Amino acid sequence: MKFIRILYKIPALIILSIIGMILMGAFSSRDKSLKNKGIPTLKQKQVRKWWLATVIKIVGLNFTVKGDVPSPDQPALWVANHASWLDIPVVGSMGAGFLSKAEVRKWPVIGWLGEKGGTVYIKRGGVNASQRASQEIANKINAGDNILVFPEGTTSTAGDVRRFHARIFAPVMDHNLAVQPIAVQYLNDKGEPHPKILWQDQSFMSNLLGIIGESSINVILTFLSLIPAGEFSERKRIAELCENQIKSIVVKKISMESKAISSEQ
Repeated sequence: MKFIRILYKIPALIILSIIGMILMGAFSSRDKSLKNKGIPTLKQKQVRKWWLATVIKIVGLNFTVKGDVPSPDQPALWVANHASWLDIPVVGSMGAGFLSKAEVRKWPVIGWLGEKGGTVYIKRGGVNASQRASQEIANKINAGDNILVFPEGTTSTAGDVRRFHARIFAPVMDHNLAVQPIAVQYLNDKGEPHPKILWQDQSFMSNLLGIIGESSINVILTFLSLIPAGEFSERKRIAELCENQIKSIVVKKISMESKAISSEQ
């Protein structure tokens, strides 16, 4: 069965990517000022949301959303723990663009789709690189789009959350933005961290094949309370708050599930 699932899911993802490119190109903005700033049109944001949601369905994720789902008229900097590459379609399907390193823009298909969908590509290093990234993030959010970032800076181990780097919250302080903390969990049917999600020692393709070969993976996305603009005067305090809130969901959930399983045995 695993081979059969891989056999039909890979072509489905390829076809979906082609359709996404066609639709993103068709709905490109005719407004040069928006186009130059990389701000997606309403139609492009709708295509992005549909495309990412369809990726989730094809991969075979059982998707559950909890908490304070944000209002479309309250764009913010979305911050989440980083467990897998799946975080991008999972969180993005709720309506967010992304922050990514500049090299990804050169990737076939994905880089182009990301650009059309409002991804902020940042070039690390150089003069004023962080200021430019901060301004571009603010431009996207002020134009009505959410931007997702991963303050850990890398993927974390199953059931854990790494320290949140305060520098990623610079746009919040520089441009008075709201912050939306989000907890992401991938669980098996026992409520434990799903072993197929981890990919530190794997190539992307190996991890992809392992995931789509599964019959199902449970994903829980928990939206915590929105942190209003101007709530804090230091980015370090915002980073600590978001880290602690997300950790309380991820770590507590796994601890409770483990105790429940132990008591049944």
